[in-house]
Amino acid sequence: RIDGGEAMYSCAYMETERWKVEQQLGSEWFVRLGEIQGWSGLAKMLFNGLSNNKLTGLKTYETSTANTAVAFTPDGKLWALNESGFPFRFQLDSSGCPNSLGFDTLKGSLKQNMSAHPKFDQRTAETFFHGFSPGGGDFYVGRIFEGEVTDRVELPVHDGFHHDLFITENYVVVVDGSMTFEPNSVVEGGPLWNFASQRQLRFGVWPRSAGKMTAESFTWIAADEAAEIVHTMHAYEEDGKIVLWAPLGHEQKGSTSIVLGDIGPCQMHRVIIDVAQTSVQIQKVIGSDMRTEFPRIRDDGVGRKVKHGYSAVQGENGEFDFVGIAKWDFEAGGLQAMIRFPTGVIGGEPIFIPSTESTATDDDHGYIGMFLWHSVLGTSTFVLYDAQTMSPEPVVELEMPRRVPMGFHARWITEDEFNLQAAVVR
Repeated sequence: RIDGGEAMYSCAYMETERWKVEQQLGSEWFVRLGEIQGWSGLAKMLFNGLSNNKLTGLKTYETSTANTAVAFTPDGKLWALNESGFPFRFQLDSSGCPNSLGFDTLKGSLKQNMSAHPKFDQRTAETFFHGFSPGGGDFYVGRIFEGEVTDRVELPVHDGFHHDLFITENYVVVVDGSMTFEPNSVVEGGPLWNFASQRQLRFGVWPRSAGKMTAESFTWIAADEAAEIVHTMHAYEEDGKIVLWAPLGHEQKGSTSIVLGDIGPCQMHRVIIDVAQTSVQIQKVIGSDMRTEFPRIRDDGVGRKVKHGYSAVQGENGEFDFVGIAKWDFEAGGLQAMIRFPTGVIGGEPIFIPSTESTATDDDHGYIGMFLWHSVLGTSTFVLYDAQTMSPEPVVELEMPRRVPMGFHARWITEDEFNLQAAVVR
């Protein structure tokens, strides 16, 4: 927390039900994603699904780690999200220290898991989310308004990765990519999802003017090629079409990780979805030769058109060992500027932090904030870069009192948002 010229740092676990059980036992009990490899990994996965919940008495959604993303809802709640469970609520005290509140059932209206990347339209106070059950379970999309699920519809998609979705002013769009869930590959030490070249990238488009969500009100539009989108950066409407900017991954045999297999590096593309003509065009942009992921825009720009976005630049030797920051200009057609970290320094997700005089349409008037890990020195720092100039010299760099893991996805909240979340009744 930065307030009155002072910076305060705090670190606390999200005290989920899973965390409480393992604290009582004094050891890990539930299976972790990194353990799901080989015959032993498959056995752990099966045992976890069949036995652990019964032995601990936890509901399935209560076994979530709540460690993938942080979100701020239109009604002022702070969520920690993981797609294996419900959103986990926490609240910040006056010094910025998090206090765990528990899983949010949305007044009992949320019945199944929510993905880690719901989309929040701050103009309409709506939240759109999706969820799924790996291994042939339901895939569904929903709408939240005034703290309750108002719409939920199951959609016919194959058992893929389905990590993100996106919205524009008039549409909600589901991403159905080319990864396929293959738990049997775990036996051979492979990943849980593998690229299926016979499956084209396609999108399920729902017009927000349709009113109630139904399966029949979604239009499915396929591209001419197979590709996967893990994270979307930004989408807007232009000339009657939906324009999406996102890193795309294509098939690359033999390229594997713990999670995804046979997929090459993700590179920035522009995807144009013509709803009237039911067609999709995938275009390279300036900077498409660069490996990049974890794309972001300013958070209050979701659902409308902005000019700039930011993403993490990937190195050659590590998926999440980010070596820089890329700034994208949607009007000019691609990469505008880039910051390269010094040798031996890796960074986390780049988060746009608006300056005090910044407005919702002034989307580079502010800073890019993140944690850095200095591998040679063995220290972590928190840095702010000037989002307008993209100078490689930080505006400020604060040394952390201990190592801070890079984590996955973050959220900066403004002073107004800070006060709102503090006032929300628990």
